[in-house]
Order: sequence, then structure tokens, then C-alpha cells
Amino acid sequence: MAWVIVDELARWGVTRAVISPGSRSTALALALNAKEDFETVVQIDERSAGFRALGISAGCGSAGLALTTSGSAVANLLPAVVEAERSAVPLILLTADRPPEMVKRRTNQTMDQESVFSGFLRGRFQLGPAVDVAGEPESWRDAVASAVALATGGGKPPGPVQINVAFDEPTVPMSDDGRSKAVPYRSDTGRPGSKLDRAPQSVVPPAELIPGKRSLVIAGRGDYDGATLAEVCRAAGIPILATSLSGARGAGAVAGYHHILVDGIPAGLEPDWVYVVGQSGPSERLAAVMQAGTPVVHADRWGLFSDVSGTMSGALETDPVRLLKRHVGDQEQGWSGRWSETDHSVRDALDRVLAEAEKPTGPGVARSLNEVDWHALVVASSLAIRDVDSQLIRPGSVFANRGLSGIDGFASTALGVASCRPGTVAITGDLAFLHDSNAFLTDQMPSAAFLVVDNGGGGLFDLLPQATLGPDFERLFVTPPRRDLSVLAQFHGLGFSPVESVAEVLPELTKAMEGEGVNVVGVSVDRQEDLAMRRALDGAARSVLPAR
Repeated sequence: MAWVIVDELARWGVTRAVISPGSRSTALALALNAKEDFETVVQIDERSAGFRALGISAGCGSAGLALTTSGSAVANLLPAVVEAERSAVPLILLTADRPPEMVKRRTNQTMDQESVFSGFLRGRFQLGPAVDVAGEPESWRDAVASAVALATGGGKPPGPVQINVAFDEPTVPMSDDGRSKAVPYRSDTGRPGSKLDRAPQSVVPPAELIPGKRSLVIAGRGDYDGATLAEVCRAAGIPILATSLSGARGAGAVAGYHHILVDGIPAGLEPDWVYVVGQSGPSERLAAVMQAGTPVVHADRWGLFSDVSGTMSGALETDPVRLLKRHVGDQEQGWSGRWSETDHSVRDALDRVLAEAEKPTGPGVARSLNEVDWHALVVASSLAIRDVDSQLIRPGSVFANRGLSGIDGFASTALGVASCRPGTVAITGDLAFLHDSNAFLTDQMPSAAFLVVDNGGGGLFDLLPQATLGPDFERLFVTPPRRDLSVLAQFHGLGFSPVESVAEVLPELTKAMEGEGVNVVGVSVDRQEDLAMRRALDGAARSVLPAR
């Protein structure tokens, strides 16, 4: 059974697996490890394994697989599953189980593995226990092929699937009794009807949804070509507010919208039509654009609409780039130029403030990423993604777990991305780094540079109403970990470079990227100085923006 499952996975392009140790999954682990051209990595912590497989899916462009044994090991995959579901990222869970009769008797290391991911899976497939029945190997192949098709977007959004495989004793293969044999398929593409169909629907919008004279595009994270979207907008004279996760940043995109919108939409920049592509965020200030009373139309290939502000006047399930290209209208003369000029003015003002700083701050550290030749950037939640979104200008592949925006699994996700993309930089706060330090309990460590902004806890809460709660604020919300990151790095065999000044950030990060294995640059940041910098940047933006 294990050989048939693994062979069919490989047939459909699933060739990277993260294995967590266990007895019930023995046959599957051996088959994955022995399969030619299958890359395997061992991850001790199943929660970290799930996120590492998620990172492989995001960074490699093919579905990552996580293998676990039965029982609570399976439940540890849930955080990665809910993130994959909301983010529409392929993820295959290969979970070993005991026979149904053992589960019903509440035998040790058994649980209801059918419902643990209820509501979050694109599909679930139950296989085994293996019995000597003619034709069963073919049915296993059909199930695996269907699972891969659902995970990678066969007719609906990509996401997590579970293949739950029951094994009876003995779990260690003793001999080949013939049940693993199956007649090879004559076609290289597998069964008819199992081929992936990701063609977007052909949707023609109603006339009232066709762009106006002052159209504005908000480009978020989604399944579309960000670079092509930016080109269409440039050619049409439409300003595009491109989030860091959109893939649309670079020449012509308005990357400084967070500070442009410090007090709402400036005078002269009010749109008469807003086109939202993908999932916008993390800047809450984008809501001002969507709440200005103008029509707001969302477009997404899979129909994954996020109407946070409750202002959506239309939603289209289609390829958003193709739709805009077909229905773009003539724009007001100078409309795009006004946004571009404002963006340059605000960025010049921000640069002047940041250039005067001697001590590192979160925005300053994120700004340094514009000068580093990274090939992939993985960003943690909380302040890290907000700083990257407000300070990153250069184009490039940026990844983040923004489906549910948790800090769990960040380091594992980064390692998964780095295993496919040399030149990966991961930027995070100290809490997210510590939260997933079990990521480094693995037998294979790809080369990656971790840039850790160590502000002694959850600095994001300094910007939230909780900051007024007095003595309980530090302990309950900031939760200062009071841990020496260099000791943790030494324990896991990671390189570590401490940074105390702005001038050290760039050379130390460059050195970390050039080294082998995982190298950590720990940047000490004072929370009060960091908060003062954020306020100063908003003040600098206000000084050059037109009055509302």
C-alpha cells in the first residue's frame, strides 16, 4: 500500500515530503525515503512539520506533504491546515492511523482522525487497512490522484487535503505479499478527468462596474500575475496601490500608500472607482479608500473575497488581470501622475527621517531590505509584515502566512521556502522566532538568513488600545520573553550576529546571506524609540501631503 501511494504522489508531481517520526507511519516513511527523486526532510515537531510543508508549497510551486503517525501527532497539524485553507495554499497531509476497530475501542494512540480538520479540508480520503482484494491498488491510486487534484486547485481553490491511511500490525514491512503490485497506467497523465482545470471563468461585468475616469487598483495577495497587473495599470494610467505580497511592486506602483493615507485620502487623490484584487492588507489605512463612498469591486480567481470594510458593491470570480485589461476605461489626464508624485514626495520625507536615526528601529530595518539582493523574502506577522509593507519598494517574491495571520510556524515556513529558493531572507520579531524555534529540530537545514528585530516582546501592542491598561499591559500583552537569542542560536547550531546600530544592519545581513546554513542577525530595538520613529514617519508624511 505505501509503495502505491508514494508512487502515485510522485506521478502527480508531489516529490517533497516532511516526515515526523512515529511507528504507525513506518511503511510510508520508508517508501517516501526510498522513492527515487523524492526529497525528504525529518522534522521532530509535527506542528513545525506542517508549516515547513506549507513553506515548500508556497516557495516551490508544487504541493508539499507532511507525514505523521497516529494520535495527537495528527492534531498538531491543525494550525498549518487552517492557514493553508484560508491562504489557498496546497498542502497534503499523509496521516497514518490504526484500524477502525481499534479507534472504536479507544485503543492507545487513537482518536477520530476523520473530524480533526473538519471544515478546513478541500477533501479527505480514507485508505486501508490493506486487504487482499483484487483491484484495490488501483482504487488507492484514484484516491491519491483525486487528493492531489483537489489540493492544487482542480476546479476550486487550492488548499489542504488529508489522506488517512490505516495500518494494522506489523507496521514494519516484513515481505512483499503482492498487494503493492498494480498494473502500470499506459498514459503518462493518469486517469481521464483527473487533469487539473484552473482556467478562470469568463465573466463580463455589468456596465456599471466598468472603471471610471479616476480608477484606483488595490493589489493584494492572490492567485494572479502581479507584474502583468502592474503593466496593465501603467499602460492605462491607473494608480496601483500594491501591497508587499501582491508581486506588483516596482516601477510605477504606489508602495508608500500607508503613509499617504495617514489621515485618509489626500485632496486631489480621491478615486471614483476602486478595483480590489486579491486579499488586501495588512495596512488598516486602506480601509479609508474602500469606505470613501465610491464603488468598490473585488475580483479573485477563486472567489475568495474579503470584504473587511463591508463596502463591496460587486464581486467577480475571474482572472482579475484579464478582466481589467478587457474593461479598462480612459483615465483623467494626470490622474496616475498625481499619485506617483505624492508617493515620491512622501518617500523622500520618510528617507530624511530614517537617515537621521542612529539606533535601529523596525521601519529602518525593513527599509534596509531594499538594498539587499535577496531572492525570496519571508515575513512574520505582527509588526514585521506591517513594516515590510510600508517600507519595501523593490519588487520580489514575498511570502507570509496571512490567511489567519498567526505567528506560529513562521520559522518552519521560512525553512520550507528556503529549501526551494536560495537567497531567502526571513524577517521576524523575537516572539515569532521563539514561538517556532522547534523548526530547527530537523536533519536538514537549508541556507537562509533570519533578521530578528528583538524589541523584547510584542511591540505591536504599543500601537493598540491595550497600551493604556497600566501595569498589566507589559505582562499580559507585550509578554517580554527575557531570553538571549544568541544562546538559542548556539543551541541549534545557527550562526548569530548581534547588531546595535543602524550602520551594522546591512553588512551583517549581507554576511549572513553569504554564509552556509541558517544565520541569524539579532537587531536590538528599543520599543520606545521604535514607537517614536513610527510617529515621526507619520509626521513627516503629513508635512508634505496636501490638506484634506
